[in-house]
Order: sequence, then C-alpha cells, then structure tokens
Amino acid sequence: MPTRRLALLAVAALAAPHPARAQAWSTRQVRLLVPFAPGGSVDAGARLFAEALGARIGQAVAVENRAGAGGAIGAEAVARAAPDGTLLLWGSSAVVSIAAALRRGLAYDPLKDLAPISLVMRAWHGLLASPQLPAGIAAALAEARAKPGALNFASGGTGSATHLLGERLKLAAGLDLVHVPYRGSGQIYPDLANGRVHFAFESLPVALAQARAGTAQLIGVTAPERTPLTPDTPTLVESGIAGFITSAWFGLLAPSATPAPLRAEMEAAAIAAAGNAQFRSRSEAAGFEVVGSTAQQFAALIADEVAAWREVGAKTGISLN
Repeated sequence: MPTRRLALLAVAALAAPHPARAQAWSTRQVRLLVPFAPGGSVDAGARLFAEALGARIGQAVAVENRAGAGGAIGAEAVARAAPDGTLLLWGSSAVVSIAAALRRGLAYDPLKDLAPISLVMRAWHGLLASPQLPAGIAAALAEARAKPGALNFASGGTGSATHLLGERLKLAAGLDLVHVPYRGSGQIYPDLANGRVHFAFESLPVALAQARAGTAQLIGVTAPERTPLTPDTPTLVESGIAGFITSAWFGLLAPSATPAPLRAEMEAAAIAAAGNAQFRSRSEAAGFEVVGSTAQQFAALIADEVAAWREVGAKTGISLN
C-alpha cells in the first residue's frame, strides 16, 4: 500500500468519531452507583441519565443501588473504587456538599476522594407557608418577625435537608422559628394546611403541587431567578434574603485518582448525554432543570455550598453523625 494512503488512513483513524473513543473509555461495563434505595426521584433520575449516557458511549450503563448511612456507604464505595471509569457515583448535594460540611465520622472525604465530573440536573426548593398566615413572602416573614419564638418550621426529620434549609432561613432572614421534625415530609402537609406548622421547604415540583392543592402557599423559590415552572413566585434573593440560592442537585462523580484524560472524556460524554432531547424532556417533565456543566463549574458549585453549610453549622452547632 502506498505510503500516502497509509498516512491518510492513520489520520482517519485518529479522527474517528464517538464510537472509537467510547471503546477507549473501558472494555468493561460502566456502572452508575446510586447511594440510595431503588424508587423515588433520585433513582429515577439516575436511570434516565444512565440510558442517555449509554447511548452516548455506545454501551449500556448499569445502575446499581447501594443504600445506607444517608448515602455514605455508596459514596465511599465509589471513593475507594478503581480509578478506571467503570464505577461512577450519582452524587447529590446531601451526599457531597452537606456531608463535607456537616457530617462527622465519615470513612472517606467527599472533597478529596471524589472528583466532580458534571452537574447533570437539579431541582430548586420552594418555601411553603401555611394558608393561615398572611399572603405572600413579605407579609408571612413579617408575621414571623413580629412573633419571635411563636412560629415554627417543619422538616422531614432532624438533620434532613429540609431541616438544614430551615435553619439557614432563620440565619439569613433573622427569624426566631421553632423546628418541628416529622418522620418524612408527607405528614407535614395536613398540619401546614391547618396552621399547626407555619413554614416548610420542599422540592419545587412537590411544593408547587401542594400550593395547587391549597394545602400551602408557595411564597418563595431558592433559585437565582424566577423559574419557568413558577414564574409568578419570587425568589428568596429577590425578596431580600441575600445569597439564599440552593438546590437538590444530582451529578456525576468519579474516584479522585481517575486520570485527567479519562475525566475529560467522561465530562464530555456526560455533557453530551445531558443534551439528549429525550432525557431533557423527561427530566423537565418531572420538575428537574437539566444542566450538563463542566467539571470546573461543578467543583465551584460544591465549594460554594460547602462554605454556606459550614457557616450554618458554625452558627447553629448542628453536626450530622
């Protein structure tokens, strides 16, 4: 074969599109570990993304559930896994940011042992108020300020994300509210409707459903700007609560020892998978905002969240075991 033809074939091989690169990722099956039990929105989102990622890299991505210790068992399994891209974590704000800031006694370091690859999706939080309170965020919070210690906020349990959000609201808005923990958020809504409890945080899709059902007022959103899902609801920042931007997010993380070229390949694949039209439409229908960030953007988000939650811990004395 002439030398020129060999050279052209070599260039073509190097420029081969996606399937050839997918094979370089791994010859073994890629697994996406969900650190919670099957069922629910966390698991559902992971399975939607695994399907889109598998289509992108040209091989099936298996979802594996490994629940326990608030997600720490699954996260540690990925942190200790071989850094070859075959076991990845479907991480969340609770397992990474909140854990790094407030959890004690972890057998791994969420910031040192896990490498952010891409923030895939997120759901903003909604601030609910009892219909028995004055309408709107300004009036409801004014009522709370006028009666320090007399009003309360409910959560899905001590140490839960909704508990921590309530504590953060108290600090940011200068409120004196009593914490009322429940065994799960479902029990909160009847008491919110009749005024036994006064405030609560919930993921935005659930909060919107409660508002439409009349069991609560949706008075604020923790997004940086008004969302398409709730265009008539102000953000907390817009309402004068500076810096109160937070979400329940889900993203892809790998063992920190994963080589940089492999991380870059996974990042590109994750961003492309997040752009999958079917994945995007199904995720948005479930109330999630699809992101598909770079690793650098994801790392910056985690750093900001850790700083915010550490401040909450320092000022309230809250730590999670």
